[in-house]
Amino acid sequence: MRQGPQSRWVEYSGLPLSRSLAFGIGLAALALAAGLDAPALAASATMRGEAMPAGFGRVSLAFDEPTQTRIRVANGVLIVAFGSPVRVDVARLARELPNYVSVARVDPDGRGMRFALTQTYKANLIEAGDKAFIDLLPQNWAGLMPGPPPEVIAELTERLRVAEAKAREAARQPAMPPSVLTMRSVSLPTLERLIFKAAPGTKLASDVVDGTLKLVFDKPMMVEASEIRNALPDEIALAELDSGKDELSLTLSLPKDWQARTFDDETGLVVDLLRPTKVGALSLPDLERPQPPAAPAVAAPAKPAATQPTPQLAASAPQPAAAAPVAEAPPGPVAIVAGEKRLDFRFPRRTGAAAFADAGGITLVFDTRDTIDPARLTGLLPKLIAESSVIRDGRVTLVRLRLAGEPLARFFDDGNGWSLDLGEGPGKPATAIEPQRSMDERGQTVVSVPLAGLTGVHWLESGPAGLPVAIATATGPVHLTPKPYQFVEFGLLQTVQGLAVQPRADDILVRAGTEQVRIGRAGGLMVTLDIAEPARQAEAGADKHEAPPLLDADAWAKLRLGNLRERLRTLMLDVTDASRGRKSEARLALARFYVANGLMPEAAGPLGTLMADDASMRNHREALFLGGVIAAQMHRNQDALTAFNAEPIKDDAESGLWRALIEQRLDRNAQALVGFRRAEAALDRYPADLQGEFREAMVRAALAAQDMGVAERQVRALADMPRGSFDQERLALLQARLDDASGRPEAAMNGYKSLFEASSRPVAAEAQLRAVKLAAAEKRPDLKVDEAIARLETVSVIWRGGRLEIEALAELGRLYAEQQRWRDAFLVARRANENFPDDPLTRRMHDETAQRFAELFTGTGLGKLPRIEALALFYDFKEFLPIGRRGDEITRLLADRLIEFDLLDQAAEILRYQMERRLTGAARSTVAARLAMIDLMNGKPAEAVRALNTTRLIELPADVKRARLLLEAKALSDLSRTDQALEMLERERGPEVDRLRADIYWSGRRWQEAGEAYERILDESWRGDAGLTDPERADVMRAGVSYVMANEALSLDRLRSKFAPKMARSADARTFAFVTGASRSRPADIREMARATANADSVSEFLKAYRERYPGLSAAMRKPQQPAEPLPTPAQGVTAEPSTPQRS
Repeated sequence: MRQGPQSRWVEYSGLPLSRSLAFGIGLAALALAAGLDAPALAASATMRGEAMPAGFGRVSLAFDEPTQTRIRVANGVLIVAFGSPVRVDVARLARELPNYVSVARVDPDGRGMRFALTQTYKANLIEAGDKAFIDLLPQNWAGLMPGPPPEVIAELTERLRVAEAKAREAARQPAMPPSVLTMRSVSLPTLERLIFKAAPGTKLASDVVDGTLKLVFDKPMMVEASEIRNALPDEIALAELDSGKDELSLTLSLPKDWQARTFDDETGLVVDLLRPTKVGALSLPDLERPQPPAAPAVAAPAKPAATQPTPQLAASAPQPAAAAPVAEAPPGPVAIVAGEKRLDFRFPRRTGAAAFADAGGITLVFDTRDTIDPARLTGLLPKLIAESSVIRDGRVTLVRLRLAGEPLARFFDDGNGWSLDLGEGPGKPATAIEPQRSMDERGQTVVSVPLAGLTGVHWLESGPAGLPVAIATATGPVHLTPKPYQFVEFGLLQTVQGLAVQPRADDILVRAGTEQVRIGRAGGLMVTLDIAEPARQAEAGADKHEAPPLLDADAWAKLRLGNLRERLRTLMLDVTDASRGRKSEARLALARFYVANGLMPEAAGPLGTLMADDASMRNHREALFLGGVIAAQMHRNQDALTAFNAEPIKDDAESGLWRALIEQRLDRNAQALVGFRRAEAALDRYPADLQGEFREAMVRAALAAQDMGVAERQVRALADMPRGSFDQERLALLQARLDDASGRPEAAMNGYKSLFEASSRPVAAEAQLRAVKLAAAEKRPDLKVDEAIARLETVSVIWRGGRLEIEALAELGRLYAEQQRWRDAFLVARRANENFPDDPLTRRMHDETAQRFAELFTGTGLGKLPRIEALALFYDFKEFLPIGRRGDEITRLLADRLIEFDLLDQAAEILRYQMERRLTGAARSTVAARLAMIDLMNGKPAEAVRALNTTRLIELPADVKRARLLLEAKALSDLSRTDQALEMLERERGPEVDRLRADIYWSGRRWQEAGEAYERILDESWRGDAGLTDPERADVMRAGVSYVMANEALSLDRLRSKFAPKMARSADARTFAFVTGASRSRPADIREMARATANADSVSEFLKAYRERYPGLSAAMRKPQQPAEPLPTPAQGVTAEPSTPQRS
């Protein structure tokens, strides 16, 4: 038979088809041009083999989308290549064409197939649209090549006809006109609204810069500039219109300070242009609108903008009960009557007012809802008033009058009205306002201004000189500020009625009280007004018939005179010999004697017996007072507070004085200072030794509250006391502390140093502590860090208990931390926790130490410590581990450190404690994932499965749930539960899943699937000139060994053809050649190769891929171990006994 032209055949390389298939190919090309989908990455195909009557075999492929196909025959193997991955089942082909194909395999990447032919055949490819036919022809075939089936040609012809009809129909359709942009505008009281109608799906972006608004539409549209200009409000103009290829932009000019916001709704794309909200002069219709009802006056901060109480707060405030509701008259107009030099404002109701001079004029402030018509002021008193305006500002109405010249202005009340007199005629007398220094409920210094008839405090945004000012309005009679008062934090302006406060500090608070205005700030004011004298004089001159003092200095002095032993013997005999009626009096006298002589434990006996035996004495004032004194002097602070709060003596000044002493010991300095001030007159009657104790406590409370005036006054009082009644070293310490707090560091440091060697240990210890703190605060060179630490270490050893020790520990811990002596710093904090668990300073120390602990074990801080030291600190000071997310982060980082040291059991123990004891919910499940990863590295897959199963939750984030699934699948694989592991991964995709699936196949000894999985992981790394990485070479070797173990010659041949060039240039060249070579006569060598490859660290490869995908759910990776011996090669003469590959 005559052989046809070579161009009609496909034998060892792909060649063109015969001319008889030109018609079919033309139909296929036309069909593709008519709109068939382009090839996708995951096409599917069905395959069928059929022996044709003409004496050849045909393989039919039907794709779900057109796919490029190429074929070639090499060494008796038909190789089919696809342009994109294809899913196809070739299992039946060997049964359908037994005379042509013996084995059929699909490449792991889905881009090709390989058929082992039973004999030498010629292959011919026919492509017809989404179908392909491969004909296996005998070697002696001659004549034309077989064509596609007639039904396929008919189908393609019909597709072509339909495609041409659709093309003709589309050509007859007119082109769609571009969309049109239209706009309309709406004017609202506070804004101008622009509504654009645009094409569906259009997005709008806006930008306002210096009065220019740019609107950008993300689609090109037609627009008429004239229509836009005509639809815009009067204040807005169209500056520019730019219609581009991909977008449309409009540029609008806006008035100054206008703002814009955009949104879309059912009406279209909306642009709101917001007018600036400024308080301006009001017209009569504006003023006649109903105003919101007046709310109770509240404190307002001194801010540039006025702040008013919200309706919710005003509504929730407690309201006084009214006997019967009285209907208030509705707002009405205010009558304005002008006299010769006088303006009368006649209100329909009693109205609060204020008035003050302001830059050549006068401002009248009325707290009213009634309406003042600006027109009625026009033209009144033209020789005296040059200009007038009326402004509504919140609850008040401001009448501003610019005066001609400098007339004398006076303001008078007249029933429901107010009169402004600009002449020199007679008027009503006014009461001058006198500011006074006072204290609030927290003991902070405030200024109180009595103001009868107070109606409220109102903040004005722009007062005199354009600064904010707080105005207090009041009803008559007139109260004026005759002169301006200047304080450090605020000033009082001169007024002709009411009060005007101009703040200098940002946090000034002005509150309306009962018939008074209180001015203060968060930390108290610094004022020099001393208004406590009237109160003290009133207290000193109290009614002569008040109850006698509980502690009489003269009586106590007499109890200390004479032979104390004899007097004690007499009193004790009196108690034993006293009748039943005198027994209580005798016991009380004995207790009084003990207390006066400082024998507090001894005094507690008779006094306790007295209270237990005589019920009538339980309400006796002196007995209760002595009980409190005894408890106070024995430092039983809570018992003392209970005693002084007993009802019979609760309101006595002396009880308050002793309560203040206890409050100061408990570091409640603000409350203590209030108590000391209220009972200071009673303190003057006390014996000198008790006065010294109380005045010292008062100085310490004042220093803590930053009240330097009180502290300085009490230090002077201590210095003026009789010599010997108060320790001079303690006085010197108080003076040094006063200098320290008052900003005199040089004098303070000199005072502290002179007391370093004081005879009183508490004084010496405190002086050293204060000197160290002063040197640190002022950064003075007087005390070096080493000397400061040494002194505080001495203080912490020689003096225990009280505030001194806890303050010394806090300062010592800070210095240790600055010097990075972390163990010492943590030990000091632990000592504070043990000795002073309830002290606020201890809690602060604990929080600061926990913060340092967290900073030390997170971020860059972890690199500052040697690894062993970091682990030791963590284990020794676990109590400073923060709770919550930060603590979990530290725990994870420490677990990573342990893994780096190959201490996997310890790392697992830390995470297991977190999982079982500290965490719940999703956080617990996340930590369990890290724990499972460590268990896998540690060769404990059963523990990993247990950790995952005990923390399983239905509601988990998708990434957490997927990470846990991968870890569980790996653990099941290591437990030889291969099918279950593969089933868990059935629907999962991703590089880490591919790696895990390959490892599962390998561990389960499913050699063919393992080889294909590793080959899929390698993907197209065989292309290009770049060499293979170490993991890629390991995957190539695993794939090769897998194919050898599965006896897959076709797959092994494919692997060799792909990777032989690159492996030949690698360190594994001889091993790869041996595994994939044709001569493998020694089975022991192959098995040893399989064993060595199987022992490679597949666990690490999976965990590395897992960590790259889920870094937040992973533990650290253990440092790779160096292999004990290199991978054997044939040249080394391997003679190991046969064995099977071991699981990783």
